Amino acid sequence: MNRRTIFLLGLTVVIGFAALWHWPLGAGERLAGKAEAAARAQLDRDEMFQVQARIERGPLSRRLIVSGPADDFQRAEIIRRLDAIPGVLDVRWDPASLPQEGRTGR
Repeated sequence: MNRRTIFLLGLTVVIGFAALWHWPLGAGERLAGKAEAAARAQLDRDEMFQVQARIERGPLSRRLIVSGPADDFQRAEIIRRLDAIPGVLDVRWDPASLPQEGRTGR
């Protein structure tokens, strides 16, 4: 076997396993669902009912995107607490979600 054949065979195997993981076996989606449920439970315990957390999908990753009204202290604390959830690699605020102090009309 030459190098090109070995490379193409390895690439096919990796793509096949990734396809099985994300689609019919659904492990990626189950992981995302568990992480989102754990994040929602943590936000509810912290009484942050207007703050939302979702796993980034497109492509599916282990990054938790958080949005909603919160001041700078709350944002830092939410990031710290949600970052401890098993399966979550990174927590970031949605750039479209303004800090509570930055909102006009209050």
